[in-house]
Amino acid sequence: MGKKEKIPQVKIDLKTWSNELVLYLGGSENIISATHCLTRLRLVIKDENLINKQKVETMPSVKGTFKSSGQYQIIIGTEVDKYFKEFVSVSGVQAVTKEKAKAIANENNGGWFLKSLNFLGEVFIPIIPVLVAGGIILGFRNILEADFNGFVIVQQNQFWQGLDDFLWVPAQVCFWWLPVHLCWSIFRKMEADQVLGIVVGLCLLVPPLMNVYEVSGEASQDGGFKWIWQIMAGMDDGAFNWGFMKYPWKIQYTAQVIPAFAIGITGAYINKWIKRTSPAVISQIIVPLVTILPTFVLAMFIIGPAGFIVASVISFAISWAFTNNVAKYFFGFIIGIVYAPIVLTGVHHLFNAVFVQDTIQNGGNFLFIGTCAQAIAQGSAVIGWILVNKKDPRAKDVGIPSVVSAYLGVTEPAMYGVNLKHMYPFVAASIATGIGLELAVISGVSAENSGNGAWLGILNVQVESKIEGVNTWIGTGYTWFMISMLITAGTAIGLTMLFSKVKYFEKFNIEVKAAELLK
Repeated sequence: MGKKEKIPQVKIDLKTWSNELVLYLGGSENIISATHCLTRLRLVIKDENLINKQKVETMPSVKGTFKSSGQYQIIIGTEVDKYFKEFVSVSGVQAVTKEKAKAIANENNGGWFLKSLNFLGEVFIPIIPVLVAGGIILGFRNILEADFNGFVIVQQNQFWQGLDDFLWVPAQVCFWWLPVHLCWSIFRKMEADQVLGIVVGLCLLVPPLMNVYEVSGEASQDGGFKWIWQIMAGMDDGAFNWGFMKYPWKIQYTAQVIPAFAIGITGAYINKWIKRTSPAVISQIIVPLVTILPTFVLAMFIIGPAGFIVASVISFAISWAFTNNVAKYFFGFIIGIVYAPIVLTGVHHLFNAVFVQDTIQNGGNFLFIGTCAQAIAQGSAVIGWILVNKKDPRAKDVGIPSVVSAYLGVTEPAMYGVNLKHMYPFVAASIATGIGLELAVISGVSAENSGNGAWLGILNVQVESKIEGVNTWIGTGYTWFMISMLITAGTAIGLTMLFSKVKYFEKFNIEVKAAELLK
């Protein structure tokens, strides 16, 4: 048995391997472009019907394949870079950046929906590390400020109070100034003037505009849901007074995602238009002026208020579903069940906006806990699959890296490399996610924002939930997060082993095209 396990470790001739891959992909003329990420070779293919998928799947070092974002992706592992270099050299295929590959894929395969999702994802990619850092800082401040049965760290020593106050500054920059980050990223993505994107974002945040938290505080005094116009009408100096009307509202779009996103896109289009039409001799004056002022006017009068209303309704609906005395006992399970299928469609990119919006509006969010449960469930289902196939040495070779990746928050190798192909691990993981998220919801485990969506998600858990109407069970949110996730992992492993004996799933023991699963 030991000797068999060493078989996959033989040295691979990369040139031979690359030649075979080109052949199985239908020849170099069938490959439009190639790039790679941390673990995957990502190819844009002209005609996927020419691919010999079975041959590709059984090649040495290949741990799975799937199609996503219009690209045929081959899971290899962290050594993908050397495979990529030899593959490009042998095939003569155009090597491009990940962004360029997505653009090419969109041109060849993408409709408006796919293009929109890719755009959203690429805007958030440079911002997510900021949100992760901010979430960790806020998580640490939560510990300092939390009441552990009368023991509050910041009350024990002036040093801790000073540290808490000091850390509030970078925490605000990470989250409160999110419109600046978003507008900059959108201008960057759309190849507009990035500095003007920053200025547009800042226009949404400075006095005399009122902090959104003051507005939210005013809304919560009487309880219940209020529309923004009702809130602002009840505030002194709540709008700009022109003599003949009082509008727009003097509200900062602090940490607001949907309004900032729409404003950033509008500003970038205006910037690109005026750059094309402005005479060169006066462009340095006209371009920034026409970019900033019209965008600000549209932002304050139309886009911002409309976006704020939409964001408020979405946040209220999600909060109600997770906190209502009846709905919370089944909504968490439903969301957990459909979370993995949502990931397959790419719509989960929208969750980044929901994480932030829900936290700002309600004080915390449950959806990020679902992200953690989903990643842990997918990785654990692979563990169950490895145990079922423990006599097959290739199971460990494919499975173990997938488990490690999922437990660190990257689920693609587990989902596409193992779980979807055999289906029963995927179903088991989906059910386990529902159970884990439901337990977390009813025990009052909420997140500060977003971060690493797996075991390390505990760093973003609130000690005691800050969501109105939610009471965290005794033992703090950390305890119940771990209990929920351990139950998620155990359920995923157990159900995977149980479902492996169900004959119905035998017909799924072939490659499943993930991107086409929910079309």
